Amino acid sequence: MILFIIVIPSVWGGLALTIGVLFLSEHLGQRLTFEQAFNGVLSLFLILVFLPLCHAGCHRWFWHVERRRQAGHFMGGETIPDMGSEPTEPAPPLKVTSCEQLTYALLYLSAVALLMFIYLPLGHHEAISRFIARFSAGRASATSLASIIIVWMPLLGGMFAVFLSMERDMKKIRAHQVTGAEKQRIELRLNWLGAFATAVTMTGFLCFVLGNLILRYLA
Repeated sequence: MILFIIVIPSVWGGLALTIGVLFLSEHLGQRLTFEQAFNGVLSLFLILVFLPLCHAGCHRWFWHVERRRQAGHFMGGETIPDMGSEPTEPAPPLKVTSCEQLTYALLYLSAVALLMFIYLPLGHHEAISRFIARFSAGRASATSLASIIIVWMPLLGGMFAVFLSMERDMKKIRAHQVTGAEKQRIELRLNWLGAFATAVTMTGFLCFVLGNLILRYLA
């Protein structure tokens, strides 16, 4: 059912958009190859559609796990369940000021622009692949280096920035200076930002994987 309802229409839709991009680029005097256009379509889909959906899903799941943790779960060495393995309730709405709303909008735009700059041109995928091949000693080390560059560095860097920006508020929680609605507001902000860093990393990883598949099998 999923194959016929989602996968097949998505494949044909992606191919149709790719052909449309090729015709448009030719009309504008910019010659693109099929591989470049296909990578552009896939990257834009991931950045503009998958990223916000992934962010919403991570925010909901992280909040679900945090609620369970505060209820006393996972204290005795229990394993945190895999994402999506349990039904969840929506996270409470994130209450933000106008200044915070503008900051989060600029944060989103910056992440989208950065992902587009890195992964939209197929030539950037080639440059990343050459860098990994140059500084690795084989297939296993290349995979490890790619995971460090594409996954761990963005994720850890993003999480470090989140905790650094939230440190003052988290000190208030640890010192029991805030309770109730204000405490939940701070926890929701931390959860939202952590989910955002995770979603950006996952989006970049998928862009990298699909771009490399295009280079390997189509270029």
